[in-house]
Amino acid sequence: MIINHIKETIKNFSPNNLVYFLFPIILIIILYASFFPFNQVFIGGWHDIYANSMYFSLLNENYFTTWNNLWAGGFPLIASPNSDKYYLLSFPFYLIFKDFSIVNIIILLHVLIAYFAFFKLGSLITKNYNLIMIFSLFFAFSGVIFGRFETGHHLLLYGIAWIPLLYYFFLKIVVFDKATIMNASLLSIVSVLIYLTGNIYHFVFSYLIILVFCLYYTINKKLSRKILYYLLLSVVLTTLLFSIKFLPDLGVSGSIIRQDIIDPLEGGGAIENDFASFIIGTGISPDFSREETTVMVGVIPILLMITGLIFGRKEITIPSYFAFLFSLIWAGGGKTIVSFIHFLPFVNNFRVPGRIFGAILPIVMLIALYGAVLLCKKVKTGEVFELTPEQKRNIFLGVAGVIVVKMLELPYQQSLTIEMLLPVILIGAFIALVYFQGSFKNIIGFFIFAIIVNALLILKVNGISFGDNLVKLLLAGILLVVFFIYMVKRARNSAKHQIFCSILLVSIFLVLLGNIGFVTTFTPPFEKSPALDIIQEIKMQPSENIQLWVFENGWAFQHMDFTYWDIINHIHPMNLYQAYYLKTMPMLSYTIDNVTYFSADYIIDTQYLENGNQNLPEYTFKVKNISVYKPKHVLPNVFFIRNTQVYPLTIEKFSPDEVIASGKLSQGDVVILKGAYYPGWKINDADAQSVGNMIGTKLSSDTEKIRFNFDPLDYKIGAFLSVCGIIFIIALIIKRKEFDEYIVKLSAPVINRKNKKKRKE
Repeated sequence: MIINHIKETIKNFSPNNLVYFLFPIILIIILYASFFPFNQVFIGGWHDIYANSMYFSLLNENYFTTWNNLWAGGFPLIASPNSDKYYLLSFPFYLIFKDFSIVNIIILLHVLIAYFAFFKLGSLITKNYNLIMIFSLFFAFSGVIFGRFETGHHLLLYGIAWIPLLYYFFLKIVVFDKATIMNASLLSIVSVLIYLTGNIYHFVFSYLIILVFCLYYTINKKLSRKILYYLLLSVVLTTLLFSIKFLPDLGVSGSIIRQDIIDPLEGGGAIENDFASFIIGTGISPDFSREETTVMVGVIPILLMITGLIFGRKEITIPSYFAFLFSLIWAGGGKTIVSFIHFLPFVNNFRVPGRIFGAILPIVMLIALYGAVLLCKKVKTGEVFELTPEQKRNIFLGVAGVIVVKMLELPYQQSLTIEMLLPVILIGAFIALVYFQGSFKNIIGFFIFAIIVNALLILKVNGISFGDNLVKLLLAGILLVVFFIYMVKRARNSAKHQIFCSILLVSIFLVLLGNIGFVTTFTPPFEKSPALDIIQEIKMQPSENIQLWVFENGWAFQHMDFTYWDIINHIHPMNLYQAYYLKTMPMLSYTIDNVTYFSADYIIDTQYLENGNQNLPEYTFKVKNISVYKPKHVLPNVFFIRNTQVYPLTIEKFSPDEVIASGKLSQGDVVILKGAYYPGWKINDADAQSVGNMIGTKLSSDTEKIRFNFDPLDYKIGAFLSVCGIIFIIALIIKRKEFDEYIVKLSAPVINRKNKKKRKE
């Protein structure tokens, strides 16, 4: 079926359609051409990108490594919540190119994925490729996507890019009467892709949106037994396929602490803040930076969404409205009476409530596209914009719903600014215009007025970054004009259509104008880092440990160049910038029989680079005036304690997952591997225990060899279930006709035998 579909697509492909593939690529080249070479120049902030991707230094040596012995005391590599280790469009690039700069290409690839994913979603509404392309550009170049660049949240970007396809297959099954094995399988595959990116946030948020749709369809009895079977099948397939990551993630959740304490209510905003985020691109709360919660698609898509909600099919528009309303409530955080929803199980680990906009934006843009299609249809057929009594009632109820949500926020109301009020006024004025029978001429006039106000607000709030960005904007504007000329010549639409399309393209230019500030460049100071000289000096010092541990006392976020060079040189940094740590991370020092032993071989005063002071009471040597202290007593990588005395063991093999050491060990000795304890570590095939937060056990017999290995059960179970899922989904696709027929029979209504007999008589 897939091969036939590809053949049919190639057969029906027209050279004229090539523009819809080339346009986003050319736009990306205009904005990001300087990032293509491997020159260690990164798109946006590199701190979060690097913090979530340094584990690839281990995967380069052995992809099947399950334990990270270079990460803040150690961490299960197979159980990192923010890990894209299993994501096929990420880690293979690192493994092939062996250059971290390839992350720029991966990021830009996902901008294209976002574009084509929405292109597919838009095809549910119309076959007008011009309109679909325009709204695909709105989504792919929105603040939701661009904001991820500034913060370096590339894993969030990866997941957001696939969300339109998730909604596409869900709506095909539920609304467009395409409940098939193929669509259910593809729904589960896209779900798994989002989860494997490490973007748990938007995986959960997207399914919360889907849950709102399902609740609506259930209440209105729109979910047939057949549809429920296919949705259930998709859930089962998803659960099986992502088990290799999900089960270890679930297992580690009780063993980790966050570097920054999460307040689920922090960072919320009121409804007027939310609309300003969509229209102007401001953040919804000062608690987090603007890029965390900016949407910035401009005023026109929001007005068209309202048009779609008013004139569209109820099966699509009403649940979309409730989903949007839910996202506004969720984004309120602690600024609404119903804030308790943020403390529900699992989601209480989520911060930045406004991140839900990444999940709702594809629905917003889909309904906006629907509104554009309906508007064009009315222009073509000459229909008036007269509302039916039912549509007027729906407008009243829709506005009332927003007012109710606003009333829930009133006890927490803060002062308003002109940037918050104007978007609300524009939206209210447009609703009033449509309600009182606005003509096409009046609506177009209002669109033009709204764009002017939108542009002025963007310039006031965001300004324009001159230099390279101004040149990029100019080139992007020329590209949009060229596309408009192409569209006019090919479509030969009426003047009204041409005016409407020009308004859409101008609105896209506003999106680029508002989000151009996220097109930033950062070059990490790796080559100029003093860490290079310090590490060189450390390597010249005598040491009995096969792996050196260092503790850098400064704020790790500011000194990630030290972390980088530590890991590159296989030195274990005890202090680094990362969201999660194991609770059992080894302490800096231990006192054994009145002797103080340090876990770190060296303590480096990186804090000196922050305050200019010598922050260590004593030091062994200095490099560029940075003090380095080498403790007298350091815990060996592998050792045993006998009669309160510490003795090193001879290491025969040292790898992330397995360490083998030898020595004359006696019954009652406590053997210890210096590293964070975590369930799954075994010592001579028996479960290890936590000894001072480290991996150890008390020997029950004499031995001369000890073997530590990481062999977690949840990982093996997850891998087995994922393999079963792969086999299951392959079998389903191969035998899809038989399975479809079986589900149809299973879904058939049960006929009472007595009634059947009566009918025969």
